[in-house]
Amino acid sequence: MWTICMNEFKQLFKSTKSILTIVIIFILSTFVSTLPFIAAHQDKWEQAKDPYSIGNELVMSLFGFFLIFLLSHDILSREIHLKTIRFLVSKTTRLNIIIGKYLGLMLFWLSCIMTTYVLNMVISHRFLFSDAFKILTFISVGISCTLFLSMLFPTPQKSMFVGMLFSFLFPIVSMISVLSSERLIHWFQYMTPYYYARLSEPLTYVLMNTALTVILLIGTALLFQRRDV
Repeated sequence: MWTICMNEFKQLFKSTKSILTIVIIFILSTFVSTLPFIAAHQDKWEQAKDPYSIGNELVMSLFGFFLIFLLSHDILSREIHLKTIRFLVSKTTRLNIIIGKYLGLMLFWLSCIMTTYVLNMVISHRFLFSDAFKILTFISVGISCTLFLSMLFPTPQKSMFVGMLFSFLFPIVSMISVLSSERLIHWFQYMTPYYYARLSEPLTYVLMNTALTVILLIGTALLFQRRDV
């Protein structure tokens, strides 16, 4: 499991993907933090957050799923398509493969988010790490969605198409369900991290994101158990 975790992390982090990810998040969050409406409504945010912290949260809420799927849509479908999954299955359990892949992606995103926060801290001269954990739990949901869809659509072409489509539509539909009063779509809000982000209690947000992650990982593991590789 740990070998799979570190291998996945190294493959992502040693490439230009890590640098581009950090640069994109940093530039977007810095730009968002300077927008007039952030300063005008800053006191309405939880504990009057630093604008850079607000920028990070908004950027990841809007583009987080897209970035996660862009980098890792084929994390399992690639292994299945190339038959390399057979080697992994012969060395460890299928559950360990899922957990190892998940931890590898989490380690990569932890590195990217922490680096972004350090860069923000250099500019703002403020300690901003208090909200990083909330962002990481949101990212955790995105990673588990990626694993689930990559197992559900076991070819890179299909997982890329479905993953990109999902990463665009999911935030939009989620936000509509949160803001809408229509019963046909309003129920969907409880299945998304966007609804729990509106709650004033950070612990609830973290716990519900963790619960969503666990449910999706269990679903991925069950699909994997039933798949003939």
